[in-house]
Amino acid sequence: MQCEICGNPLSGRTFMIQIEGAKLKVCGSCVKLGSPLREKKAVKTTIKKTSNYFEEPLLELKKNYNKLIKQARENLNLSQEQFGHRINEKPSVIRLLESGKLKPNDPLAKKLEHALKIKIFETSEIG
Repeated sequence: MQCEICGNPLSGRTFMIQIEGAKLKVCGSCVKLGSPLREKKAVKTTIKKTSNYFEEPLLELKKNYNKLIKQARENLNLSQEQFGHRINEKPSVIRLLESGKLKPNDPLAKKLEHALKIKIFETSEIG
């Protein structure tokens, strides 16, 4: 498989980016040319190691992420407003997350995991 921008062979980690509506599989050098995408379906990446192929693990948002967030916040005895203020997010964002109507992007997910000391992503391997 080749990078859809520069044509170099894709080895190691590959990235999905969007450029003017087009979704492309690219190498690490070309990822800066577009907007990174996070998809439910993984881009299969293989690494050659003594003629065996291994797939890179994929991180997926846990199905019950909203309940994990709410329970962890309540365990800290914080209201949605207090917690939002603590992590510099609007209370409405916290409400939407806890109701499951908003899925966190990567920076917000990392902020939540750090502040609440929980994991809302799980590793799943493509079989």
